[in-house]
Amino acid sequence: MPTLGARFALAFLPIAVVVAGCGSTSSSGTSSASATQASKSSATVDATQIEQGIESSLSTSSVKVSSAKCPSNIPSNPGQTFTCTVTLSNGATGDVTVTQKTRNQFTYAFKEGSFQIPGATVDTELEKTLASQGYPNTTVTCPSNIIIKVGTTVTCDVSGGSGLATSQVTFTFTSSTGEVGTVKP
Repeated sequence: MPTLGARFALAFLPIAVVVAGCGSTSSSGTSSASATQASKSSATVDATQIEQGIESSLSTSSVKVSSAKCPSNIPSNPGQTFTCTVTLSNGATGDVTVTQKTRNQFTYAFKEGSFQIPGATVDTELEKTLASQGYPNTTVTCPSNIIIKVGTTVTCDVSGGSGLATSQVTFTFTSSTGEVGTVKP
């Protein structure tokens, strides 16, 4: 029978998929969309349409951009970049870099190192997964906020029901969008 650490590593795979869903739809991490300005002669970018563009372009089947907030009154200036903040459906928050290509075309990219996911979200998902695999009353304790950054190593404590078994799991992010490379018990 596998050790608690090995079972935990297998149980962690579904959360890796959830966190990996934070990525964009292109391999470069950038999505492009056209935003039709409310007024062609407008001297500012329509923040609401940019927010909608971020939500539709960067959402994936596993994790959605549930909200985006961009600064208002940004002058329309092709070639410029600016930052918007987003919240994902899994609770992660971070920044998106918006690049204005033309008056009506923008690209969106998750800003590397800016995303964090609440540790409690990871704890809950891992506990549910372990319970569904026959390990009820397991407690997982990860850091309070987990920064999603390439090379970041995260260690979470795991204890079995009534504290009878304890272990730790360590994992490392291999992409800025949260893909997990190595999980070690």
